[in-house]
Amino acid sequence: MRAALLHLDDALIRQQALVAQVTALGGRAVDLRDLGPALRLWSRAPALEDLRARLAEALPPSGGPTLVFSGSGDFHHVTPLLLERAIEAAGRPAVTVVHFDNHPDWVRFANGVHCGSWVGRAARMEQVARVITVGVCSQDIRRPNPRRADLDLLAEGRLELYPYRAPDGAACAELGGRQWPTIEAMGEAEFATFLPGRIQTEAIYITIDKDVLRPKDAATNWDQGRTSLAYLRRLLVGLLRNHRLIGADVLGDWSPAIYGGGALSCVLKQGEALLDQPWSRPPQAARAAGEAVNLNLLDLIADGASG
Repeated sequence: MRAALLHLDDALIRQQALVAQVTALGGRAVDLRDLGPALRLWSRAPALEDLRARLAEALPPSGGPTLVFSGSGDFHHVTPLLLERAIEAAGRPAVTVVHFDNHPDWVRFANGVHCGSWVGRAARMEQVARVITVGVCSQDIRRPNPRRADLDLLAEGRLELYPYRAPDGAACAELGGRQWPTIEAMGEAEFATFLPGRIQTEAIYITIDKDVLRPKDAATNWDQGRTSLAYLRRLLVGLLRNHRLIGADVLGDWSPAIYGGGALSCVLKQGEALLDQPWSRPPQAARAAGEAVNLNLLDLIADGASG
């Protein structure tokens, strides 16, 4: 599997070992920093169409399956475009999207796509059988408001959600009229056996927001979960052993936010970030650890998919 770096911010530019390794594996870097501010956090249709056109030129489906690193988790709404590309490159099979994240990313968002709303768009793609979200710990799953959270995805069977831990510490999270067992209650070993059995398609697409990881393993722009890097690797090994990976993306590297898309958009994005994101910068050592995580995942996913 090839690798690619999408430079939507400066997070990956500084990761020289990652850049060198991707280049050594025949991958490429795509500089999209001119689009980054307008895309960051959320984006309207014109910026998304610009991105779609640039990706079609830089990473055409004819290039085959690709592992893409995309920088900050503020860009998770790029994933549906990468998923479309992966489906085309694989010959349009039915695919299950496995989504590792500390947040469900199921927000209803009109007139564009938000980094917290992309799951609904992905889950409703024609070739997507289901999205399976793993590792959530955030307050988003504590009695979510159906006017804000797209709980129809659960009711329609388009989404399954397995928290690492429920916000109230319960063994299950009650969402969409169903009880969803937590990894903590099941036990990590049992869940690692359970997860591959929830996938009914041969093909899978994996998307990883590193805020699913505990703070000692990564530094991100968002509040973080409880999954260890070692356990994430264990889950990935099980998925790669049992299914055909048609593409993947990794994001969640911390970077200072630069917003664009017009004066009003900048103000709205800044206000939203003040409400939803931590105010302090993570320590430099924690930010540097992000490159080690990326190299670890590059080695595992690229080799596992090739094998």
